[in-house]
Amino acid sequence: MIPWQLPLAAVPEIKYYLFVQGLYPLIIIESIAAAAICLYGSYRSFSRWLMGQPIPIPDHLGARLANVLRYSFAQVKVWRHRLPGVIHSLIFWGTTLLLIGTILDAIESEITLRLFHARFLIGPVYLWFKLAMNIGGLMLIAGILLAYYRRARRITPNLPMGPMEHYMLLSLLTIAITGFFLDSVNTYAYRMSYMFPYDIVGYSLASLYRDLGITVAQLVPAYRAVWLFHMTLAIMSIGFIPYTKFSHIFVHGGLNVLYYRLEPPSAFRPVEDLQGKVERGEVVGATTASELTWKERLDLDACVKCARCTNACPAFASGKPLSPMHLVQALREAVHAGPSSKLVSDGPLAPEAYWSCTTCGACVRECPAMIHHVELITDVRRGLVSTGGAVPEGLSQALYNVMRLGNPFGFDPDERTRWMERVSTDLGIPFAEPGEEYDYIYWVGCNTAYDPNLRPVAESLLRLLKRAGVKVALLREETCCGEPARRIGDEYLFSENARSVGEALSRYRFKSLLVSCPHGYNNFKHEMPLYGVRFDVVHHTQLLSRLVAEGRIEPADASGIRVTYHDPCYLARWNGILEEPRSLIRATGAELSEMARHGADSFCCGGGGAQFFFDIKIGERVSKIRASQASATGADTVVVACPFCNSMFRSEAQSFGLRVLDVAQLLEGGRGALDQAPRGT
Repeated sequence: MIPWQLPLAAVPEIKYYLFVQGLYPLIIIESIAAAAICLYGSYRSFSRWLMGQPIPIPDHLGARLANVLRYSFAQVKVWRHRLPGVIHSLIFWGTTLLLIGTILDAIESEITLRLFHARFLIGPVYLWFKLAMNIGGLMLIAGILLAYYRRARRITPNLPMGPMEHYMLLSLLTIAITGFFLDSVNTYAYRMSYMFPYDIVGYSLASLYRDLGITVAQLVPAYRAVWLFHMTLAIMSIGFIPYTKFSHIFVHGGLNVLYYRLEPPSAFRPVEDLQGKVERGEVVGATTASELTWKERLDLDACVKCARCTNACPAFASGKPLSPMHLVQALREAVHAGPSSKLVSDGPLAPEAYWSCTTCGACVRECPAMIHHVELITDVRRGLVSTGGAVPEGLSQALYNVMRLGNPFGFDPDERTRWMERVSTDLGIPFAEPGEEYDYIYWVGCNTAYDPNLRPVAESLLRLLKRAGVKVALLREETCCGEPARRIGDEYLFSENARSVGEALSRYRFKSLLVSCPHGYNNFKHEMPLYGVRFDVVHHTQLLSRLVAEGRIEPADASGIRVTYHDPCYLARWNGILEEPRSLIRATGAELSEMARHGADSFCCGGGGAQFFFDIKIGERVSKIRASQASATGADTVVVACPFCNSMFRSEAQSFGLRVLDVAQLLEGGRGALDQAPRGT
């Protein structure tokens, strides 16, 4: 008979505290103790995060709660990897069902029954309740067994399995198994006639006792001992949540997601009161635990050591001293040690670890706890720059060059001007003039302006735009946009650059700023607005894709040519521009062979995070690994959409027999561009 067809009288009421009435006071004492322990631990955690600051009130509560539903309950980031997603969902939803069931059971037994002599877990409702509890328990056990299998087979590299991980899994497994035993004895004692199949586990075990000739009376002593153990373990596990990895349920699943940024993660957080800090001689960035923001300290406690960040990190893959997971854990220990704890020391916190980061964002994309590793690293870099700490010589020189010469390479600024004047004359592209209105001002960027190997990219782009009838102009006052300074950690220099660039551009009338560097694109789109500089910005692949779609550009023929495309981190991962470059490649007729890691999961070229300006000389070059991945596709041509990527691939191209072309060059020249491209320079 299905539940809703059963009369209420056919399902007897729940018999609470069966065989254990005398143990009830002990459970009350344990519950009070656990509540006190939990509250004290929570107070300690909040004190550590806030360090005397007021509790921040979340704004835009609707959007933040939507994030909680998306990332905490739907777990969309956890599910990016199938097996871990299955395991975590089984454990999470199994535990959630059991917790909801336990709360409902407690509400009836301790509130509605004691105060109002009323029950709600009766009849068909009770049968559905038992079925849900059985499903929850089985899901939890299955998830835990799969978690152990995943670790035993080392399916996920670098996944730690220490005492805390064993405690979490074994305590949940024990609670589930002992819970099924207690349930089976209750079923055997008074509800055998109506519990099948709703209490499938309990009924099956009870049937086994009956078949073995074991009586209820014989089970009572074991039942009392297991009940006390089960309740104590469950209650104390809740009490010690703030001290164990179970805290991620609330720290990661609740607070860290609730307070997660609503602006794009590529809009790296600015320094508050930057001018005031500089004038007062205070540290800009973070050198001690107290100088981190409260949200950064919360981030550190949200980490669950899932190893996703480390496994995605190109610096770690190349043998550099950076492991994002171990860095976060070491920073967490520093914060727990006290406000004055240093953030740069040795091991995972060595200066070389911070300077190994390419700021590619793979860790941020992977992290299910919504930690922004890149901002943590950038804040410590700022602190090192601000205090004259261990900054590599090449980066100090790049900062000096930006400040003195307007480019990080140390080239004569007149060299940029002379080339731009030649381009203006040869291609008929004017310099921007006040009073004139343009569709686009083309921001060439330092890399392209000074590298003879990259200048043809800009020239191809400008010829295509002229052919399409686009009114575009060059900027005579162009200088460094400040992106290298910000990645290195000189926030003040970046803010000054942003201000001067904003003043220069504001003299002219144009609809959008056109850039061919994804780093510049991200800088103009997301970072300069943090300092009040706002322009509409377009990457050249976006514009070219639109012009081809409108029929204003006829793509050159590259049919029969096999190419692979490298997604720049700052274009694909940080800004989600994936289809436009591919549509341009397809428009030429070239055959696109994707690398194993492509799209938003692309592997870094090794040039970001100011790595372009110095070589840490530890491990393998990131660019070499990526070039190897490109070569593995069988294509002999790598198409790029970033000057950093272009240069990094060209440095490795000869070793792998690769040709390197920008999308604009392929679109303009087709087969001819491929024939002219050297295999490495």
